[in-house]
Amino acid sequence: MKGPRHPLPCRLAESKNSRTGFTLIELLVVMAIIAILAALLLPAVQAAREAARRTQCLNNIRQINLAAANYLGSNRSYPSGWICNPLLNPTCSASNPTLVAPQPMPSYYTASGQATFRAPDHSIIQLSNITWLISPDWGWHTMLLPQMDQTTVGIDYRQLKGGPPNGPALAMTISPYRCPSDRSIGAGIGYTNYRGCTGTKNTTYDDGTMFWNSAISDRYIKDGTSTTILFGESQFGFWGDALSCCARVPLPPPSMAPPPNETRAPIDWLGPNLPPQPQQNMSGTFTEVTLGQQTQGSASFMIFGFGSHHQDVVMFAMADGSQRPINKSINILILEALATRDNGERVSDDF
Repeated sequence: MKGPRHPLPCRLAESKNSRTGFTLIELLVVMAIIAILAALLLPAVQAAREAARRTQCLNNIRQINLAAANYLGSNRSYPSGWICNPLLNPTCSASNPTLVAPQPMPSYYTASGQATFRAPDHSIIQLSNITWLISPDWGWHTMLLPQMDQTTVGIDYRQLKGGPPNGPALAMTISPYRCPSDRSIGAGIGYTNYRGCTGTKNTTYDDGTMFWNSAISDRYIKDGTSTTILFGESQFGFWGDALSCCARVPLPPPSMAPPPNETRAPIDWLGPNLPPQPQQNMSGTFTEVTLGQQTQGSASFMIFGFGSHHQDVVMFAMADGSQRPINKSINILILEALATRDNGERVSDDF
């Protein structure tokens, strides 16, 4: 006759099977470790993404610069910064080459949306429900469309920008004209982040490489093509708008040079301007990008210079076909020398 089983193995088995999961404290510890690791990795992931966007932005600069070189080879000059056509812009004449921001017109002549900009103090400015007034003139972006393999855009320069065929064409997004770090949305018209360099003079006839009806070739660039800016980044613009064609570098502040001079920031600068009226001369602002913002029924404006959505650099294309990032902390005197084509400044290639 067999006796009862020893109870010890049963108790051991029951004790082993009684623990089927983690305790709350263990789960909290694991979650805390995961959160710490994620917090450590997130900046690295964001930095890697921004580095990829900077590389793509530099590739855009390279592609546009190559198109400009092809244009130079075919036309013996770089494209004009913008062309004022008297047939479309009644304020334009050979003696008065003004760039006006017209009153809102129907069908693609105005565009509203929202955008984010980085101010000179590196703070972020967000704008929404904005209305931009588009110039009737055409800038260099449209002149480079054949060299950019965008002939199917189908711009008709004899027609106004509102309505067909130019309205739908201007709504197209041309990827090489836009920096991937820019998150502006909602305008219904193609953005751009690249502008020609008009130089430093706040006048009609500029000392840069692209301006009103300009026809600058490499033989006019006497300061050296490797140290002369052809075009560069800016925070905002539309590729089909002449007001978005160009930007300029401010003259040095009074502490660095005698008058005339300016006190605005050379990079990431944006500032207000008076609203334009019909027939108003805007020669003082056409070298920069003008953004019209509807405020209580009247248009106020913001003017943009060179800048970028990157934290510390701005991408520039040089007239020799090269492209490079330039730190936002660059000395303004060096930047001014790079912006002019024949002022005779001495600039080494390690700027």
